[in-house]
Amino acid sequence: MSRPAFAFLNLALIFGAAFVGMSLYWRRHPDASGVKGSRLISSRVRAWYFSNLAPFETLLVRTGVQPIALTYTQVVASVASAFAYAGGLVFTAGFLVLFTGTLDILDGKVARRSNGVSPRGAFLDSVMDRYAEFVGYVGLMVFFGTGWRVWMVLLAILGGTMVSYARARAEGLGLRCEIGWLQRPERFVLLGFGSIFSSIWVHLVGGDHGLLAATVTLLAVLSNATAAQRIAYASRSLARSSDA
Repeated sequence: MSRPAFAFLNLALIFGAAFVGMSLYWRRHPDASGVKGSRLISSRVRAWYFSNLAPFETLLVRTGVQPIALTYTQVVASVASAFAYAGGLVFTAGFLVLFTGTLDILDGKVARRSNGVSPRGAFLDSVMDRYAEFVGYVGLMVFFGTGWRVWMVLLAILGGTMVSYARARAEGLGLRCEIGWLQRPERFVLLGFGSIFSSIWVHLVGGDHGLLAATVTLLAVLSNATAAQRIAYASRSLARSSDA
């Protein structure tokens, strides 16, 4: 094993050990009742992650950090991940994607606990979310350069946008529409861990980022499938309500 690969492996092991250590130190069996899961992220996993975020959430509330500040920080982190992808730092970009997803969770939780929920805040949060997600994908496009992988990134952008738009349009018509295989948290998890494991594979085994390309392809397929699910669900529900 080359010296750079060995050093990279040590860094990956340090991150992994820190993650496992925090998992063992913090709440291992949180109450999952009332926590909504999905096919990719179960309610138990979500509850475990939320419980681990609770100390940070409390600290942010106590120090008076505004939810909108977390929203803007999320955009900055997404821009940083885009530059990391564009510069070939896929491992770093993966962690920044997961950090961006964590901020996306925290801004909503802090807003609810600090009574900072407002129509203006909800609007800005949704708009900034779209910018943050798009910017990260732009970095991926620069990284892949040309070929079919760039088309997969474009399809992933389209799918993610349509998932959010279908929900927003349905809710504007008075219909809750949160169904689907690949919602925003799942997209963060897939892209973040896909980037991290792809980078580890390339450094230890060699080759190109085939795992990252496969992850982006999966994102493209499942996000558009989720958008189709929501479109079909909203269409049927609105048709029934109009016939009633």
